[in-house]
Amino acid sequence: MSISYERIVFAVIALAAAVLFGSTFSEEYDVPSFGGDVSTVFTPRLFLALIFLLAVILLATAKGAAKVEFSLGAAEATKLLAVAGVSLAVAFALPHAGFVAAAAPGMFLFCLLFGYRHWITLGLTSVLGPLAVWYLFNHLLELPLPVTPWISLS
Repeated sequence: MSISYERIVFAVIALAAAVLFGSTFSEEYDVPSFGGDVSTVFTPRLFLALIFLLAVILLATAKGAAKVEFSLGAAEATKLLAVAGVSLAVAFALPHAGFVAAAAPGMFLFCLLFGYRHWITLGLTSVLGPLAVWYLFNHLLELPLPVTPWISLS
């Protein structure tokens, strides 16, 4: 079956932007602002709206002539399902285990699934990367990431 690769990509981007935009109206994002009248999700909403708008424009103007054959073999399907499983596991673990405890094994598994096998670098990056992101958000940007009482780095 022939399909337009460009249209699939732009449709997926538009759908993801719409879902993420809609999710910013949930209770989790209803946090007090930093003393101003603008919500803390104003800028993310603006960027997501722009991404959605541009993706829809590109979707409408995409040429149908650029066709590719889309086939998914067993190995690719297995890797896709594994990545989806790790993504869901990290997402569900975040509120219960905290950011670092969820992101470190998730990053390790993502790298393994994509073929990275330098074990020392992989181990250090999987631990130091989430710690650096946590420090950046919690201490420098003062935007707290999920923590738990049993793993608290504050």
